[in-house]
Amino acid sequence: MIKLLKNKDGNVAIQAVVVVLVFLLVFSVVSEYLRLQMIAQGVRDAVQSAVISVATENYDEVYNGLREGYSGGYTLYDDIWVSRIDEGAVMSELTLLLGLNFGQKYAGGELEYELTDLDVTILNAPLAPSINNDRFESEIYLTLTVPISFGWEQVPDMEIRLKVNAGYTPKF
Repeated sequence: MIKLLKNKDGNVAIQAVVVVLVFLLVFSVVSEYLRLQMIAQGVRDAVQSAVISVATENYDEVYNGLREGYSGGYTLYDDIWVSRIDEGAVMSELTLLLGLNFGQKYAGGELEYELTDLDVTILNAPLAPSINNDRFESEIYLTLTVPISFGWEQVPDMEIRLKVNAGYTPKF
């Protein structure tokens, strides 16, 4: 028995198998991390495009204060200025941009990611500010949920809250 324990034949083969398995595990983790990063970046870019579209749709409602440098969405009603903004159809634009089905994206019959809790906020610039640093902005908050394909469903889904901004500042 002691003779078998002291025998070193075949020891390198076991170490080689362990090293290969460790490399496979590290490669799987890195590739899953990169997949999650690419999905999050793509969704963020699409949401930003939708926010810019909302800001562009509001262009016609933004007060043209060339001399004063205003960029707020106001309209004159009788003798007072009234805020006039439109939140647009952000989710329908995201559906077109990303190919969503009820806020979910499927790839190969499996859920790739899901967008929920969409909240659109339009920040109207003040009318006649003393300092015109404020601008007409759109903010979108949404939750991105991506199922993790590593860990055989033992690892919880990645869920992050995204915030995307776009604004309008008059050029002249």
